[in-house]
Amino acid sequence: MQPNQPSNPSDLDLNAIKASPLPQVGLRKAKEEDEWFARDRRTREHHREQGARTIIHWAIQGNIIVAGIVIAICIGVRGFHLIASEEWKWLQNEQIQLLDNLAKYAGSGAVGSLLTRYLTRNIENGPGPL
Repeated sequence: MQPNQPSNPSDLDLNAIKASPLPQVGLRKAKEEDEWFARDRRTREHHREQGARTIIHWAIQGNIIVAGIVIAICIGVRGFHLIASEEWKWLQNEQIQLLDNLAKYAGSGAVGSLLTRYLTRNIENGPGPL
């Protein structure tokens, strides 16, 4: 055993190997970077969410427009078949019944309730994306 070493490890003076204090400028810069990364992550998540909402909004609007056009055409054809003479009628009875059923479904509110619910929700929350 060497003469300068204490015999008991609890007698060691560890203050000599204590780490130097961290620089305050570095800590402040690290906190600013953490805040910036968190803000950037929230911004990217917001943009991604808004992009998905915009796509869903346009898809629903497209479906409503296409459904409205198809229903209008079906109702127009059915109305023509009601008022036209026999020589102008080209649909068979099964096809006319299919048009009638389509009008019943549209009149029962399948498309109307979807449109009403969608527009009510978007009007209450403000204008949708353009």
